[in-house]
Amino acid sequence: MTDTAPAPYSPLRDVPNGYGLISRLNHWITAGVFLGALTLGLLLGYGELARETAAPMMQWHQALGLLVLLWGGWRILWRIAQGFPHPTSENPTTGTSKLEHMVARLVHIGLLAATLALPLSGLLMVLAGGHDLGVFGLTLVPASGEIEWLEELGEEVHEAAPIFVLGLLILHVGGALKHQFVDRDDTLRRMIRP
Repeated sequence: MTDTAPAPYSPLRDVPNGYGLISRLNHWITAGVFLGALTLGLLLGYGELARETAAPMMQWHQALGLLVLLWGGWRILWRIAQGFPHPTSENPTTGTSKLEHMVARLVHIGLLAATLALPLSGLLMVLAGGHDLGVFGLTLVPASGEIEWLEELGEEVHEAAPIFVLGLLILHVGGALKHQFVDRDDTLRRMIRP
């Protein structure tokens, strides 16, 4: 039986109690691109915009959606490879509990799943709707015919998921702020710095 030495420290990789540079960049890049696509999607869905205003916004929405899918897919693979760092210590004084840690884990998993579900449902709407998949006039996947039930499935997910995602984002940001200002622990700080 041979003992294996622990992997050498690297600022790029996660450690048991913190996030490495790659995880921090993955988090903030995905958040920025995802929020951009989500904001444009909500404006397109509920903004009652004129066609000449909506068309360029739709181009940006689709481009950001593809970027969310690609970067989010990479982020999920990285998270699976790295695992989740340990939560900050439980603090009975401020109310941090095992239940709170479990909810935080479920919210994280939900947000990671949303980075795939929203763009995939958008792709399904476009391709099953018989349209080319393209970005700024460049066709990435040509249309191959309409599949009505798949288009409707994509549309239902793409229209319902943002409300669910907004709820998860409120819980995620609210939890981070609670850790920062109520619990006064390192939960938020470790996503900003090593």
